[in-house]
Amino acid sequence: MASSAVSSSSAAPGVGGREFLSPEHNAAVPLTDPDSLRGDVEPILEFFRTNTCYDFLPNSSEVVVVDIDLPLQHAFAVAQDNNVTFATLWDSTEGEKRLCGMLTITDYVKMLLHFRDDPEAMKRSWDLPIRTWYRQRAITAGRQYNVLVYCEVEDSLLEALRLLHHHKIHRLPALHNGNILHVICRPSVLGYFAANFPLDSKFFSYSVLDLKVGTFGRVWTGTPHTPLHTLLTTCMTKKVAALPITDEEGVLVDMFSRYDVMNIAAESDHNLDSTIAEINASFPTTCLYTCSKHDTLRAVLQHLMRTGAQRLVCVDGNHRVEGIVTVGDIFDLFIRYIVGPTDAPPPP
Repeated sequence: MASSAVSSSSAAPGVGGREFLSPEHNAAVPLTDPDSLRGDVEPILEFFRTNTCYDFLPNSSEVVVVDIDLPLQHAFAVAQDNNVTFATLWDSTEGEKRLCGMLTITDYVKMLLHFRDDPEAMKRSWDLPIRTWYRQRAITAGRQYNVLVYCEVEDSLLEALRLLHHHKIHRLPALHNGNILHVICRPSVLGYFAANFPLDSKFFSYSVLDLKVGTFGRVWTGTPHTPLHTLLTTCMTKKVAALPITDEEGVLVDMFSRYDVMNIAAESDHNLDSTIAEINASFPTTCLYTCSKHDTLRAVLQHLMRTGAQRLVCVDGNHRVEGIVTVGDIFDLFIRYIVGPTDAPPPP
């Protein structure tokens, strides 16, 4: 069981011995004039405009780059060995020799689901070059297969956030003179923001519900008896990264993330027909990170940073699921008020 010794957080017993780790109760300021928020976010706009991707880079980082002509099984093995869920692709073809895309957990999940009913085809596919799968994926999506979306380290963090939002991607390589220095993702940007920006303004005192941060009401969930393939299919079709697992009364009992699938494949003998209850028997119990929809944005942001979680499940006083707030939702808020609702194409 995860430790509950986390400052400014409260732990409560959960179903099946789980702990619910939530922010301490905090009183939100009522939001009476939503139009006033635009002025409140101007300092945030200035922060992201004046801080560059280079300012944000850690002192050292590990970047996994694999040749696009390597077999798929080798690429995913490298990702597992380095405890990452993605790899940047390199095209070593004469006349190319450049970074050309990314292989992610989404590819892994798509392959598992695509070949679920044909194990022999699945085994053969692992020996295919990444290029073959990557090209087919691009054709299906109606786009070029060898184009990498990236930013330069001299670009502002605002530009990086805009690219992540516009292209609906979770990670963005930061290049310098054609070389990759880091892969930017929202959780690390949010950590940098929380560590370097004062969170004492009134803007952070409004509730996540009033600010429309997160998904409330209709939340896709699973049960302990839901097969793994059904959970993965829901994640892919509904375009969500994780699903709260509830009992028959809607009480939160677990959390499933599609990123878990690589650990499940690597560390257990379970298959896509296994249920969450069966899979959990092979893994240690972890804490469930929750919040209330009435918690302030400040409390939610600090709780995400303190725990290292990428999402919090919003629950009521009886731990019934009411919604979910993710790191991406917080950036959607920033995008909404910083760059506006427009989704115009990025400049060339």
